[in-house]
Amino acid sequence: MNLKSLLVALFTIGLSLSNSFGQTTDNPKVEEQSAEYVKIKRVELTDKYTIIYLQFNERGTGSAIPSLPPGFPGDIIPDMGSGKQSSSIWLDAETRLYKPGEVNTKFKLIKAENIPTENVKKVSPGEKVDFVAYFERLSPGIEIFDFYEGRSQQGQQSWNFYGIHIKNPLKKEVAKTAKAPAKAPVSAPKPTPKPAEPEKPIAKPEEAEFAVIKGTVYNSRTKQPIPAQISYQENGDSLQVSSSSGNYRIGINPKERYSLRATSKGFYGANAEVSAADSSGKLTFTQDIFLTPLSVGETIALSKIYFETSQFALLPESFSELNQLVQTMKDNPEIGIRVEGHTDNIGDPDKNIELSRKRAESVKDYLIKKGIAENRIEAKGLGATRLLTKSGSEEERSKNRRVELVITGK
Repeated sequence: MNLKSLLVALFTIGLSLSNSFGQTTDNPKVEEQSAEYVKIKRVELTDKYTIIYLQFNERGTGSAIPSLPPGFPGDIIPDMGSGKQSSSIWLDAETRLYKPGEVNTKFKLIKAENIPTENVKKVSPGEKVDFVAYFERLSPGIEIFDFYEGRSQQGQQSWNFYGIHIKNPLKKEVAKTAKAPAKAPVSAPKPTPKPAEPEKPIAKPEEAEFAVIKGTVYNSRTKQPIPAQISYQENGDSLQVSSSSGNYRIGINPKERYSLRATSKGFYGANAEVSAADSSGKLTFTQDIFLTPLSVGETIALSKIYFETSQFALLPESFSELNQLVQTMKDNPEIGIRVEGHTDNIGDPDKNIELSRKRAESVKDYLIKKGIAENRIEAKGLGATRLLTKSGSEEERSKNRRVELVITGK
């Protein structure tokens, strides 16, 4: 065999091996992930498996363990016995891969190497752990998929990756060529058409094991995405997702209703109520959140401040909103605020001014008791001088009875 023939043969063998063993994607693009300290290094597709190579970077420094932030999650849990910030890690045996938005198209975990699935592995401060997860083979043509370990719980951080981009093209049919037969061709009978395959049923929210909410946190003035933290409660646990891009994805229980709280340095936080039941049967749905910048002159409505009718004492239902305001002022010590009370236009105008002033002062007193310096807070009553609506219905008039804050210089 001459050199040219040898090269052709080697190329053919290499091509056949490539077609047989699939594709390899190094450092695949990942749109969002729940834990920055775990990286996907490579995804390899073989005839049998989807093989994912990952690396865990232990973030401990060997110092005493600090108090955990609200919603600190792990498939990483601190080793409390040693007094050092070492960790225990494992991979949930129920981890699976999904085609985004299609919970019926899933691929199970088969096995894992260098990480346990039934117990835990201790990791020393600063240690790196390379491990491998073998899943069922992704169907050809799925070139974006999600790696979903589960919903995080207090003290445990699930490793979820959303929007993993890989090379996995559909298989091309190889055209077969044949020499024309010497005899005249005999017309072949028409093939009987195959019955159409029934479509896979779409899981309803109440039947699916999880749903995904995704969205972006925006600056309400510029409409540009901003880095943010999204916190929420699940089964009594306080959980938090951080996003440097403003984009987020959260796996949720499709049967539950969630209250999301988005916060960002230099912005006033905002809430959003979400439930898969409100998404017209979709199991992946979008909830964008807009935050108001803490710029001098900005007016922000405190939507959950409550008083008894014609009274100025704060009701307990107001404390959650007020505590969030306290935290905002502690996180942004450079700002001051003016608390403005407003009423509807029913009753004596002078009495309305007085009532709105006392309500604003009640908010100011609460903030001072929580540690905010008095010189950062001004209280003002405006009565019915700045109505949002002049409609006569009770529902419309209630919009006028409100508390707002205006950002001022300190």
